[in-house]
Amino acid sequence: MAEARTMTVHILGNEYRIRSTESGEFVREVALHVDELMHRIASRMNAGTSSQVAVLAALNLAEELLRERRNGTGGVAAEEIDDRLRALANRVDEIIDTAKDEIGATNGGRSVGARSED
Repeated sequence: MAEARTMTVHILGNEYRIRSTESGEFVREVALHVDELMHRIASRMNAGTSSQVAVLAALNLAEELLRERRNGTGGVAAEEIDDRLRALANRVDEIIDTAKDEIGATNGGRSVGARSED
């Protein structure tokens, strides 16, 4: 198995350090795909949070992957698709966690969905 390397990518205006055994070119391609998708989704939403954009992007990517599996198209082995889906799911989890941290910081440290009792 190839050795994991750490690379920096930018998604939705945020910088992320990604550790992967995939080539740098592949990681950048994945990040660009996710970034473009998230920007398209964000531009269509009036006031969505980063978390909401990330969840919608994850749903779009999962739909895309499942359609490929059902149609048997894409020329990619099912095992490789599973690996890519897991990697994308992990990436989306990281983005959601970061967005929650950012939202918590702007809400005075309250967790997402928490309300003050003022």
